[in-house]
Amino acid sequence: MDRKTEEDQFSQNDTVLSSALSQKMTYLNDLNESIIKGNDLKIYELIDPNRYATEAKGEELTEAKPDHYSLAADLNAQLSHHLSDKLITYLGKTYPFFYYHEYELGKFHIYFGNWWDHRMFGDLDPINVRFNFSEEEYNVLAQSFQLELENKRVNDDEMRQLGEENEKLTQLIGDQDKRDHQKETIRKQLKENEEKSPMPWEAGKVKEEHQRLNDALLELTNIDEQAANGRPKIKQNENKILALSKEETILNLEKQNIRASFGSFDAFNNNNDHLYANYLESLAEESQVSDGE
Repeated sequence: MDRKTEEDQFSQNDTVLSSALSQKMTYLNDLNESIIKGNDLKIYELIDPNRYATEAKGEELTEAKPDHYSLAADLNAQLSHHLSDKLITYLGKTYPFFYYHEYELGKFHIYFGNWWDHRMFGDLDPINVRFNFSEEEYNVLAQSFQLELENKRVNDDEMRQLGEENEKLTQLIGDQDKRDHQKETIRKQLKENEEKSPMPWEAGKVKEEHQRLNDALLELTNIDEQAANGRPKIKQNENKILALSKEETILNLEKQNIRASFGSFDAFNNNNDHLYANYLESLAEESQVSDGE
């Protein structure tokens, strides 16, 4: 390779390098300017240009757009905190039953409702404009909506089982005098059995009778023990029933709020699935109003 060719290659490489660095500097300058101006719509475009193009603008991309967000990815927490301001204001109108707590810079817990014993329902992701619901909490709510169609509740089976157990325990406690009388009768029969002097061919039958009476007495004694522990168990079950009943009350409040805002659980889910596009559309409309002024 002659010197001129080598110099040409270095020159071409430097041109490409310079252009690439220039693009990155332009990207960071654009991001910085958008933050200073509070242009969240532009920030979202810079964060994920491909998602912005397809979901917010409805474009069909034939090739991926340049994405330089990795240059600012270490500032996720700060960007999330910045973007949360307008987003939570928007969500306050669209999802008036959700409340947010920034437990760490740029990280937000979602709470369903502001009533007593409300549930933590998941996390808000301002960078991606997404709800990350707790799978367990969401599934309970979804199940409640589904069971409602069958005129049932989430905790009906467990509450019924606890109620039936309490009825049995109450019956055991109430039958104590009856069992005491039965035990006294069995003890007399045992005494009579033990005083017998059977003939050899009757010894086996007498022994079997003795075992049967002992087993019957043991069974009654075991029932006595269950009855003795019955009252605290009944109280424990009553507390569980109360807690499950309160959970049903909270689920009803959640369902009422979803219906008041969206009409149905399906509409709520559909809005969640399109939250990014809907929110960015609202930002675009605000931007147009500002420009018009």
